[in-house]
Amino acid sequence: MPKHIFRLLALIAAGLVVAAIAKPLLTDSSFYRYGHYRADSVPEIAAQEPVYQTPSYCQSCHTERHAQWSASNHKTVVCEVCHGAAKGHPQNGKLPIPKDTAKLCTLCHEAMPERPRTQPQIQVAKHAGGQQCNVCHNPHAPKIAAAATKVTGNEAAGKERAAAACAGCHGADGISPNDTWPSLAGQNAAYLVRILAAYKSGDQTDAAMTPLAQALSDGDIQDLAAYYAGLSCKATSGGKVVGDADRGKLLAKNCASCHGETGIGSNPAWPILAGQKPGYLANVLKAFKAGLRKDPMMASVSRGLSENDIADLAAYYAAQSCQSTKQGKAKP
Repeated sequence: MPKHIFRLLALIAAGLVVAAIAKPLLTDSSFYRYGHYRADSVPEIAAQEPVYQTPSYCQSCHTERHAQWSASNHKTVVCEVCHGAAKGHPQNGKLPIPKDTAKLCTLCHEAMPERPRTQPQIQVAKHAGGQQCNVCHNPHAPKIAAAATKVTGNEAAGKERAAAACAGCHGADGISPNDTWPSLAGQNAAYLVRILAAYKSGDQTDAAMTPLAQALSDGDIQDLAAYYAGLSCKATSGGKVVGDADRGKLLAKNCASCHGETGIGSNPAWPILAGQKPGYLANVLKAFKAGLRKDPMMASVSRGLSENDIADLAAYYAAQSCQSTKQGKAKP
């Protein structure tokens, strides 16, 4: 065998011997405890603060909520897109809630020619009067659909039930004789079903309405809604108006996205405000502000209203016509 070949083979053999001796000396004793990782690396990674770990980080402990949220309109949006990265485990299991939702949501929903039509888009300057998005939208299911409540009641049965249980406060023809009670004639049927069901279930409470609603069957509620929605409405008369209707009109621009410019909105699940008594309107806004009536949208809106703001809004809506030939929600 040539000497240079012999020397090469000897060098290779020596290298293998050195490698065999060095391997146990240089390899950490914990190698392969967790597969091809040093043992210490696993707890080191686990001890790091969760930063952009996606919903899977929360899924094992919050399976029910994860399933609920991932089924909504925002199911493809990673939590941290809106909430940001959680530094350490979120306190009380809650991620930080963004304060400027208008700025955040418009990153995806401001109208632009390049965006797909299937992605809801808004003209920011004309939408909601500059209010925060979560005033009207649930961030996890932001789509506001028209009322799904179907009204299948019998007007004749509703008239009979109304005469026995409701006429004393709301009037024989649905026009309230009292400044602090609402008129029901021409009101949206879907809203009446929704609010009566809320009083019945306890989601809304009122000293007078709760016991009355609890005595109603689901059929009674349907019949009453059909009856009152079919009555002719008329603008309020009487009642003390203490607010400035002109100033109220300016304030009402912040309410137009839900309640329309004159108090008649496009969603039948929401109430018609036009033509209601000013005292009733003021009392409802005060109740929302104080938390006595519960609605996440209205609670946010009413929180920033002063006493004068409430009086002015009540004066404006009370002065509006309750009929709408365009929307057909109320009869003349």
